[in-house]
Amino acid sequence: MTLNPAYLVDFDGTITTLDISYELAKRLAGEGYEDIDHVYRQKEIPIREWLKRTAQVLPHDMDLLLSKSLEWAAIRPGFERFLENAAMQGRPVFIASDGFGFYIEPILRKHGFFEEVCFIYRNDTYINAEGKLEVKTPHAHRICNVCGNCKALHVVNLKKQGRPVIYIGDGSNDRYGASWGDHVYARDQLAEYSRQYKFDYSPWNNFYDIINVSKPDIKDRSENSLCCPQGRGIKI
Repeated sequence: MTLNPAYLVDFDGTITTLDISYELAKRLAGEGYEDIDHVYRQKEIPIREWLKRTAQVLPHDMDLLLSKSLEWAAIRPGFERFLENAAMQGRPVFIASDGFGFYIEPILRKHGFFEEVCFIYRNDTYINAEGKLEVKTPHAHRICNVCGNCKALHVVNLKKQGRPVIYIGDGSNDRYGASWGDHVYARDQLAEYSRQYKFDYSPWNNFYDIINVSKPDIKDRSENSLCCPQGRGIKI
């Protein structure tokens, strides 16, 4: 039996108009961040390593980081209507983020959206016993070291429950989870990768574009996906 679809939604640059993790790094990181960002953009290190190295050069002050996150976070238009419509249609909304993650709940609570989200898969950033900023990745793949949060696995697990998955994202790392989605809404870098790897997607500007979406069929993406979340991880 096929259940109602689930939405798997990226957070930074998707629900928010800015990538909060990147804004924290760009505006607050100290000496050494330019080199970290350079090797990441040259694809010499994956996002999980970017998070680890960037945390080392950010201020080790969670109050400051959270206050700036709340200050800079603007919600993309239509998100409230999107959540209302998803609830009316019985479609659960899951958030999957591969950023620093600690600010997601506070931002959603500030705008009154936290209770409307079914679950949040995120990394855990905190001050460790040595007083340093550290990033834990509880949803990482057991072998693959590319992503801090294996979004593809979340998609696959929802599909195994009998739910088609509508994937919504914007970033380059969203391509792995999106390649398993049954209907993909892509913008910015994710749209570029969708065209590059030739998997179907719908362009979108804001959440008003995603309010009335027909129920997709569950599709077998094992051959054309970009990773094996239950196997060795990324294929390329």
